[in-house]
Amino acid sequence: MTSKPYQAVIPTLLLSAGIGFCPPANAENLGSVPDSQILQIAAGESQALYSQAAAGTYLRLRLHSETQPIDLTLVDADGTPLRQLLDNALGAPQIHVIVQDGDYFMIRNEGSEATQITWDIERSVSPEEMSGPAPSFLSPTLTRLNDQIAEGGGTEAFWADRARDGTPMIEPSSRDGHVIATFLWRGAQHNVRLWGGPTYDHTWLTRLGQSDVWYASFEMPVTARLSYGFAPDVPQFEGSARENRVALLATLQADPLNKHPVFSQASDRFAQRSMVEGSKAPVQPGLSKVTDPNAPAGALRSSVLTTPDGANRRVDYYTPAHFDPDRSDTVLLVLFDGPNYQTDRAPIPRMLDRLIAEGRLPQVVVVLIDPVDGDQRDVDLTCNPEFADLLAGDWMTQIEAALGIAPDAAQRVLAGSSYGGLASAYIAHRHPDVFGNGIVLSGSFWWAPEGYDGQGRPYMSQLWMDNAPEVRLWMSAGLYETGRIPGTVSILETTRHLRDILTLQGKDVTYREYAGGHDYLVWRGALTEGLLDLFGQ
Repeated sequence: MTSKPYQAVIPTLLLSAGIGFCPPANAENLGSVPDSQILQIAAGESQALYSQAAAGTYLRLRLHSETQPIDLTLVDADGTPLRQLLDNALGAPQIHVIVQDGDYFMIRNEGSEATQITWDIERSVSPEEMSGPAPSFLSPTLTRLNDQIAEGGGTEAFWADRARDGTPMIEPSSRDGHVIATFLWRGAQHNVRLWGGPTYDHTWLTRLGQSDVWYASFEMPVTARLSYGFAPDVPQFEGSARENRVALLATLQADPLNKHPVFSQASDRFAQRSMVEGSKAPVQPGLSKVTDPNAPAGALRSSVLTTPDGANRRVDYYTPAHFDPDRSDTVLLVLFDGPNYQTDRAPIPRMLDRLIAEGRLPQVVVVLIDPVDGDQRDVDLTCNPEFADLLAGDWMTQIEAALGIAPDAAQRVLAGSSYGGLASAYIAHRHPDVFGNGIVLSGSFWWAPEGYDGQGRPYMSQLWMDNAPEVRLWMSAGLYETGRIPGTVSILETTRHLRDILTLQGKDVTYREYAGGHDYLVWRGALTEGLLDLFGQ
């Protein structure tokens, strides 16, 4: 049986949701109908339901047919089918559609028997109501400020409070052990990006309406410690995602309202960064208020490690005050990225001065290796057997000759962060007879050599699964060191994986997690904590 032709008729009364329905000319007069309507349709017959909604209205509706299959078609005012919404359907499927002037719905009973159909309009939203959800804010202060701006108020008082109290803005949270931290920038034209902060990736700030307030709010643990900066009006252009990402370096600078600058003596704001510490951030050994600020300073001197091909390498040697090369308990620390661990962001020599003076550490001597540059660092520290053999062999001979010491492997420790952490774990694994200890800070264990197929196992974990020498490893990672690209593994999860492998093998491994990111502000304390755990007195 064929369906009856679509027919235009005079609409019936409007429904409360703003929709009216009409039967075709040959149907009984249904009169005024509610949003929920029961229709009786004979086998092979059709029923038209007409819309009197404003053009662009959104409808969410259901058509219930329990016994006979039905079709539902949206038809325009000229009788042209626009959308097949249901095709030979049973049950009560939900339908989402936008209707225009004159549109109507044609329901057809495709079954062999008459059927009762229930039509339910669950939601009707006119174009005027489609403004989207009202903005919501994690920060109560921003909620109030938004209301004030909506009523014609300004932001001067808000910024005066921020200048007085400092930023980020910290407010209580209902979540135990957390606060609401709101990072703020004033007056950018196009965009602002937060570098660092309590997140796995650099976050774009949101503008508060058309005001001069740009913000990003987070629930942050009270144990957090991190550095951050802002990049206002980051250039964005046609190019790769990485090109646009690193463009933030063009405007990256310190937070002008933050009261805890990093690199405070730097020449300008672009060379500075900012710091935030939670009220319960862990004590960092060698930096806490109880350490002796007058501890005698050790000595730093520069030298060069030579290679047969003439590719010499600059190093700095740290020796503590009253250094005695004949002491049997001397610890030799080989530390990658040496220049970065001699700044006020990570003042390792001064931290060691205090811990040694207080008797918490034995005599610690440090070799701070210069990476040369980023390209050379990438070559040396990514599980490079030639570099590992050079360091464990010829360079260690030069180092100990220059210092006049000869500790055994149990008193030698490799340490580094990021690629330096990767190299520390790799070289200790390859040369356990030279380095009996490793301090691995945010090791880049996501790295794998080209062509490696570990079936989901990180490369470093596989090395230690295949052969786990008797080396003590102290490892740490930050809670914000998670993967920013879907489908990739992160520092946090791969460090946990290696920890689990070593634990199952019964190896000597210690693991710490910090509420921080890929950050020297975290690594400085983790390094001295690791030294205390391995060699503390």
